[in-house]
Amino acid sequence: MSWLQDAEVTMPKTPAELLAEAQAAKTKQINAAYSEQAEPLVRDYPEVEQQSWTEQNREARAYLEWHASPQGDAPATPVLDNILIGRNGEDGTETLAELSEAVVGNAERFTQFQQLTGRRQRLVKQVRAAETVAAVDAIEW
Repeated sequence: MSWLQDAEVTMPKTPAELLAEAQAAKTKQINAAYSEQAEPLVRDYPEVEQQSWTEQNREARAYLEWHASPQGDAPATPVLDNILIGRNGEDGTETLAELSEAVVGNAERFTQFQQLTGRRQRLVKQVRAAETVAAVDAIEW
């Protein structure tokens, strides 16, 4: 065997490989900055609770619309009803309207946060479209 066959040779990375590495690192950096800003909004809520937010919001908005002009039967609010039972316990006084207002208020804060979701998506799109490492490096959160 020749020394060349036995030697470990590391070839320099191609420009395409360097660009792909820079893009992956920048995407990771953007996602971390986004998550850092999202964390204060969600840190006090377990993931399993977060999974019910869409339904909570839907029920709360339907109930508040009905509550403002009660005609016919109130809409079904099984998720909120059960949350209210848990929140009130044996002697609580929170009403479905109060809970619904709180849910809608939280939902509106999260909706406003989606501007940052759009920003994250825009920046990642720019990273993917960048053709040089310098162009990737110029993209900032």
